[in-house]
Amino acid sequence: MKIVLRYSLLIWILLIAASCEYYLGINQQPDFTNNDIPEGLNICGVLRPDSAGGTNRSFVFVQRLWPVLVWGDFDIVTGVSVAVEHYRNDTLTDTTDFPLQLPDGYHADTLYRTTENFQPQPGDRYRLICRHPDFPEATGEAIFPPEPHIVDNSLSIDGRNVSFRITADTLIAMIDVYFVTPGSNLILARVATDENNDTEINIELPADPEGMQLYIFGYEKNMAVYLGNSNTSLNFNKYRTTISTLESGYGVFGALNYTVVEL
Repeated sequence: MKIVLRYSLLIWILLIAASCEYYLGINQQPDFTNNDIPEGLNICGVLRPDSAGGTNRSFVFVQRLWPVLVWGDFDIVTGVSVAVEHYRNDTLTDTTDFPLQLPDGYHADTLYRTTENFQPQPGDRYRLICRHPDFPEATGEAIFPPEPHIVDNSLSIDGRNVSFRITADTLIAMIDVYFVTPGSNLILARVATDENNDTEINIELPADPEGMQLYIFGYEKNMAVYLGNSNTSLNFNKYRTTISTLESGYGVFGALNYTVVEL
């Protein structure tokens, strides 16, 4: 009986440990020091196909990386040289500068944005280069994805229930579906895709769909990895490693494309 109780207790402890994230006294945290993570630029760079106010909406936000428990501001780092190289069939075709731009009637934030004619092309490769005299160079690459394509005759609307299929594509790793109404938008689905199979989407709208729109965003793999591994947790004792899709530096450089469905 004692042996049975001991094994039962052990199984119960293992089940509890596997089903929650509570700290049980076993130190699984790394030893934090100010030298654990080298200092560098923290990037959020996104390539988009659309424009606002006559300029492309692609942007690059640049911060510095702050060590844990060290106070610092989260303002954008100024004085960074930001450029995006465009490669087609592994041949450099052109380079677009992204100077620092103040907010205007179309952009609410201070961002590194292009003022040139910049139109990312599906299937082409883009390379981000960020240089600042006080930090190591930050670089990353992304392949611009095509618009998500709804399989012909797969769209079905039954009251507030909407279903459709997105054609499989090797350059689209994640799908977001937004329900857009005048003055607001609401995300209804986020689905990781399978490059070998179409993606099934089944959603229930929060309101009558007549006259509304669905925006279907397709993210390439860098954006999918970054969005799918958000470094946030309500468990303050939980350690999460730094997520980065860059070759050097921290953060993400990725791309998205989208299509609009009129309901």
